[in-house]
Amino acid sequence: MTERIRSLLDAAVADARPRAADPVPEVLRRSRAARRRHLATAGAAGVVAVALLTTGGLVAGGAGTTPAGTDPSAAAGPTPPALPSIAPTKGAYERPKVAATVVDGAVRIHGLILPVPDGWQVLSDPPEPLSDCQIPEGSVLINVGYRPSGMDCPKVPAQIHVRWWQPPVGRIGRPRQFQEGLSEVVLPGGQPAWLTDNEVNNVRASQRHEWSVVSEVQLPWAGADLAWEMTSKSVPAFVSSVTSDPVPARRLVLPETASSAYLAVRSQDQIHSTDASAVSRVLDRLRGLDRVVRDGELPCASAPELVPGWRLAGKDMVRLTFSYPSGLPQAVVAISSTDDCAFATSSMGGRVWLPPGFLAELRGLLAPGAR
Repeated sequence: MTERIRSLLDAAVADARPRAADPVPEVLRRSRAARRRHLATAGAAGVVAVALLTTGGLVAGGAGTTPAGTDPSAAAGPTPPALPSIAPTKGAYERPKVAATVVDGAVRIHGLILPVPDGWQVLSDPPEPLSDCQIPEGSVLINVGYRPSGMDCPKVPAQIHVRWWQPPVGRIGRPRQFQEGLSEVVLPGGQPAWLTDNEVNNVRASQRHEWSVVSEVQLPWAGADLAWEMTSKSVPAFVSSVTSDPVPARRLVLPETASSAYLAVRSQDQIHSTDASAVSRVLDRLRGLDRVVRDGELPCASAPELVPGWRLAGKDMVRLTFSYPSGLPQAVVAISSTDDCAFATSSMGGRVWLPPGFLAELRGLLAPGAR
C-alpha cells in the first residue's frame, strides 16, 4: 500500500502547475464527484419518465466584413437560450434543464449534434439524482444529478453528461494566480467549445492515462455543458463526433445594456467595472467589430492539437462577463489575449477577428490607465 501511495503522489506532482488537473484518475474522480455534488439538483419537482434508448454507431466528424447596418440577429441559426437574470431563492433551487432530443442516434441541443457511441444508451431526466451504482455502463446522461456513492461503487461506469450551461460569477478580489484562461475549439459546423486551463489539462491527460475524466466542456451556443468519464482510447473518436448544424458567420451578438463588466485575464488582476459609461463604451466597441470569421478560417495553421480530433483555435483567451443587476452573468465574450490569430466569440452568438492591441484597448476602456 505504501508503494502504491508513493507512485500516485509521484505521478501527481510530475508536471504540476497551479490549478492543473491531478493526473491520477482516482483523485480526478473524487474532484468530479465533489463538482457534481455542487451542481446536483436540490429538489426535483414531479416525476419525469426515464428514457432508456439503445442507439447505433459512433459517427466520425469530419475574413470578411459585415455592413455596419446589418442586424446580427437576422442571420439564420439557433439562438442560444437566455441565461436566468434572477438569483434563485435559497433552498428552492432546481437546476435548469437542457432541452435535448434524441434523433437518429444523436443527442441534439440548439443545433449541437452529439452522436451516441455505439452500444451506449441514453438516460434522461430521472426524478432523483443517481449514484455510480445506478448508472449503467456506457450511458449518455441528460439532466441527471449526481448522488455520491462513497466506496460502495468500486467501478465507475463509462458515462457522458449533458447539462445546462451556467457561466461562473466573477469573483471580485480573487488572487491573480487563480485566474484561469479560456481555450476555444471550433466544432465542425461552427459552434464553440470552451475549456478552462484545468479542463485543457484534463483532456490532455487522456493521452497519458488509461481513464479520462473531464468535468466541464462549455457549449454556450447550445446552452449546455459536457462532461465525461471513459477509457482514454475512446476520447478521440468521441470528441471528433461532436458537431453542429452549420452556423452562419455574423458579428458579435451582445446584450443591449449590462449593469457591470468583469474582465478576467489569466494570472493577472481582474478588472470589474460598474460604471455605466465604461460598460457602454465596451459594448459599443465590440458591436463595431465587423470582420466576421468565415467558415473554415479557424483554426489557424498555428493552432496546437489538444487531442486527436480537437485543435485549440484560441488559447489563453480572456473572459469578459457582462452581468444583470442581480449580479448573475448575462453574456460572456471570449477574447484572444495575443495578436496571433486574434478573434472573439460571444456566448450569445457571433465570432469576429480582432485588430492588433485590442485587449489593451479594452482594458483602457474599462479602467482608464490600465494596461
